Amino acid sequence: GCINDRPLPSGRPTYSSQIACCRGAYAGQTSGTCLSQLPSAPTMSPTETGGLDVYYPDYGTAWAEAGCINTRPFPGGRPTYSSQIACCKGAYGGQVSGTCLSQLPSAPTMSPTETGGLDVYYADYATSWAVAGCINTRPFPGGRPTYSS
Repeated sequence: GCINDRPLPSGRPTYSSQIACCRGAYAGQTSGTCLSQLPSAPTMSPTETGGLDVYYPDYGTAWAEAGCINTRPFPGGRPTYSSQIACCKGAYGGQVSGTCLSQLPSAPTMSPTETGGLDVYYADYATSWAVAGCINTRPFPGGRPTYSS
């Protein structure tokens, strides 16, 4: 391996760092001994960070309360899905609690918010009577007569 002891031996190349020495003097070393002596030694199979590219069911949680995860390390022996929603549909399709779907970044709700105007019109009581009219904006306040046009 590479050392940094004094006095420096004469006639040998010197390097600016231990890794530069390993790369220069031991570039073809198949054992990896020189690199293994570095303070933060690289490995042949580095640990990846962040989530996996696939999702899998969380079998460690009760089915009614579980969802799909992509955490490392993958435990093996489980189906994998290309997306979190595909996993929820495949592994928790009949889940009444909706826990899996509720964990999605843009989770659907049991009562989705509709967009656009209502199919009926009602009196705009929030505006002065002299300038008010009928509107069809959401949400409908209730307790008012409605009109088709």
